[in-house]
Amino acid sequence: MPSPPRPGDPVPDLTLPDLDGHVTSLRDLAGRPVLVSFLRHAG
Repeated sequence: MPSPPRPGDPVPDLTLPDLDGHVTSLRDLAGRPVLVSFLRHAG
């Protein structure tokens, strides 16, 4: 099992849908503050 990331480690590139359903990559947001929130959906 890999060790957890530490402060200052590079973030892996993630591609996720935003709240409007548009797919966004962290690479596209480089240099900007980003908040990633993982919400659990009932289903």
